[in-house]
Amino acid sequence: MRKRIFIFCVTVMLLMGCSKKTNEIIDGPTAVEQPGNNELIKEEVTKTLVADPSKFHFVADWLTESKVIYVEKVNGHYQVNSFDFESGQTDTLYEDESIIIDLLIHPSKKYLLLHTSDNAASATIKIVTMDGAIQDEVIVASTELAIEWNDTDPSLILLTAFHQDWTFDLFIYNGKVESLDLLAIEDPFPKWLGEDKIAVGYVEGHVLDGGEIHTYEPLTKKWGQLDISGVVYFDTYEDTLLVVRINGDKDAHYTIMGQDGMISSEWTMPVISNYSEWVIPDVEWGSSETVFIPAPDEGGQLDELLSPYRLIRVIEGRQDVVADDITAGVLRCSPSGQKCLTGYSAEKLIDIKKKTQTTWLTFPE
Repeated sequence: MRKRIFIFCVTVMLLMGCSKKTNEIIDGPTAVEQPGNNELIKEEVTKTLVADPSKFHFVADWLTESKVIYVEKVNGHYQVNSFDFESGQTDTLYEDESIIIDLLIHPSKKYLLLHTSDNAASATIKIVTMDGAIQDEVIVASTELAIEWNDTDPSLILLTAFHQDWTFDLFIYNGKVESLDLLAIEDPFPKWLGEDKIAVGYVEGHVLDGGEIHTYEPLTKKWGQLDISGVVYFDTYEDTLLVVRINGDKDAHYTIMGQDGMISSEWTMPVISNYSEWVIPDVEWGSSETVFIPAPDEGGQLDELLSPYRLIRVIEGRQDVVADDITAGVLRCSPSGQKCLTGYSAEKLIDIKKKTQTTWLTFPE
């Protein structure tokens, strides 16, 4: 899962609900395909959500192939809402009196994880079912928080609590037994690798040279190490690991492998640096062999970059440009990988099959 770090302010208490809402919806075409004889094919229509910028908070992620989850503040409460691209219907799934700092949707699509706060020195994590019921809740002392939710077991969460002096405590929360245990791991951003392993980055020299990937099993307290070095970025999906190393030609070399180190695919892409470190965009997983990556056509220094970012879909190492000139901000792809959201506010909708890009979320002046 991708890491999430956020500064928070205010939170706690809740109001639950599930109600239909009336929003300003606009019908708009997503794409018009034309055959060789130029006869018009039936036009697909996607609803557009017009949001109030004074109330809108953020877009979280996809819930289904046609629905996304977003958060807004209405009458003093933070609402978790869904929006359906096909019907234009919006529904409120949950309400909270506290500030919702972030919201994650578990890959099973059965649970939401809410990062809330009403205290600058603590955070409250709530696991909520899709009918708005709080299933679990844990409070962690911190000024900032990084969250890693296990892809296969929603009861397992890694929480990195940063303090004002930038020291941190790494916890593992097990909702099955309601335990919050401290882990002696030096990497503040470890990632789950399967259900019972954690992948940990270890850099001994300069970050530009990369480091190693160690593994840790919380249940047995057993450490291991993968036979790979020079890693400048890594991410996981279920029990699959993606690592990035820099080759001699200063390209980024991507490798997808299993827990046992068996390589399933490899490819290279242009790489960007900001002089002190490599700038590797976060990937969006579609499956254990499919990833979406924002990348420029040419690499170089970040402040000298001339070529725009493109959205690349990589399937078993084969690259396909599915969108040109995207904003290197938010990237969220639907469960099937047929549509993606991009833009600073996730306001752009990309149809992967048709390779079209439209605006679904607008903010009136």
